[in-house]
Amino acid sequence: MSDLKDRVKQAASGQDDQPEQQPVTDLAVGDTTRNWLQRRQTYFTDALPRHVDQAHFMAVAQAVMPNLTKCTTASIHQSLLACARFGLEPDGRQAAIIPYGDTATFQPMYEGYIELMYRHPRVDSVHFGWVREKDQWDYTPTEPSPRDFFHKPRIELADDERGPVILAYAFAWIDGRRSQVIILNRSQSEKIRDKYSNAYKKAERNGKKDSAWHTDFDAMWAKSAVRRLVKVVPTSTELAELLQADDDADDTQPAPAVIRGTVIARDDQGPDGEQQAQTATWPTTAQPGSGSEAGEQE
Repeated sequence: MSDLKDRVKQAASGQDDQPEQQPVTDLAVGDTTRNWLQRRQTYFTDALPRHVDQAHFMAVAQAVMPNLTKCTTASIHQSLLACARFGLEPDGRQAAIIPYGDTATFQPMYEGYIELMYRHPRVDSVHFGWVREKDQWDYTPTEPSPRDFFHKPRIELADDERGPVILAYAFAWIDGRRSQVIILNRSQSEKIRDKYSNAYKKAERNGKKDSAWHTDFDAMWAKSAVRRLVKVVPTSTELAELLQADDDADDTQPAPAVIRGTVIARDDQGPDGEQQAQTATWPTTAQPGSGSEAGEQE
């Protein structure tokens, strides 16, 4: 009886032995981010164009969240809202959400530009490709379209057997006619990088060499070619806004982009339901590292 009384007394005074609290696991963070997304789901789904599957978009958003655990919830919300506004999945192909310190930043990729070009009623198709050293190709700008450009890949060879990439090219078919062919070699792409990318310049100065131009040169080379194609396809307000958002993302520590026609959530509550400041971050836990990349401007 005395043992029971002692245990009751210890429990009342908070002195009873408690098991050591285990560290937060990745699964717990997954539950936290899932709940966070569910509370804001209508903001994102309401912004999506009708042709985009809402459930799939939210699933892709959930998959990218572990890379953003150190970012503010306000910047994550704005970046996902930008993806939704343009109808681009944050899958690293159409668009990416890049953590710059504690700021999550929306950044369109070359497939995202192509996706928006396709939406114009006058655009029949858009094509991007790589020319490798052993491919058959020719470009004679004085010839009429489509005889001015020819590319035949050596499909009987593996990519490495075809040699290194020497050119990126892009063109569109508009009202049944082929557009100007945009051709960009490595040297031209490097000049774009050196002239326009603030992220590249900063990564060179600080010695980290962690910009997208350092970590994934070919992806930025491809996007540079497709961005030039934007100048020769029918324009739209949506495509112009995407270009501006891409330019803004080149700053390595930008403020979250403000996308026209969207609504920002203000009920930023944590997983416990308590109101949090807009600078609140996800719980600290062991997470896989994530790289960073930045856009190019032209």
